[in-house]
Amino acid sequence: MRRLGLLTGAVGFVCVSLISCVQTRNLTYFKDLPDTIVALNNIQPPRPLIQVNDQIEIQVGGENEKTVEYITRYFSAGSSTLKVVVNIDGEIELPKLGKIKVAGLTREAAKDTITNAYKEYLVDPLVAVRFGDFRFTVLGEVRAPGMYEVTNDKISVLEALARAGDLTQYGKPDQVKIIREVNGKREIIPVNLEDKNLLNSANYYINRYDIIYVIPSGAKSVTQNLQQTLIYVTALTSLLSILLVITRL
Repeated sequence: MRRLGLLTGAVGFVCVSLISCVQTRNLTYFKDLPDTIVALNNIQPPRPLIQVNDQIEIQVGGENEKTVEYITRYFSAGSSTLKVVVNIDGEIELPKLGKIKVAGLTREAAKDTITNAYKEYLVDPLVAVRFGDFRFTVLGEVRAPGMYEVTNDKISVLEALARAGDLTQYGKPDQVKIIREVNGKREIIPVNLEDKNLLNSANYYINRYDIIYVIPSGAKSVTQNLQQTLIYVTALTSLLSILLVITRL
């Protein structure tokens, strides 16, 4: 009985020790950064293009009374902001103007298009266009995978990962993938968080609807196997202990 207990303890100790060794892992970003001040390039965040199914908020106003009166009449509840969704044909529908093609345009280009269209009905119209949402998804070896939504149009891949709780101990910082789709065209962009060149890369900022996937390391499967083995060994030795007690009764 004592030998069996010692054997159980020894096996459990070995398994736990192995698991602890595998789990001990420090994540280091930008390993090649020097200790001195580093000047970084000025990176322009991507200018997102309007896509099908985008929610767009359009604000129309003006200093002229006729403009304000028109807006109060046609916009709901006297509001000067209209929320519209880009249809499958890439169009939105606005009061008096009808359908206008906006898919593939930047916000600035859409603003100019709507402003020029409203000049036929409004005196000196002032138009603002903004996206109603900025969503992205983080999957894989992060602490809080899921879909996130922010109010601004400028977010880096580091900020996106931080919102997901950062990488777990099993995440591979040198093997992060960004899955991006723009107007039906998809691409996979590799990102290496250990390389300082990312700080000067166009991929430093993410786009709306990006999917960030952090690939797990092989250590995760090893640890899971060891944990599973420990469970089986503990159950088996417990069963043997019970049988041994029963046979001695």
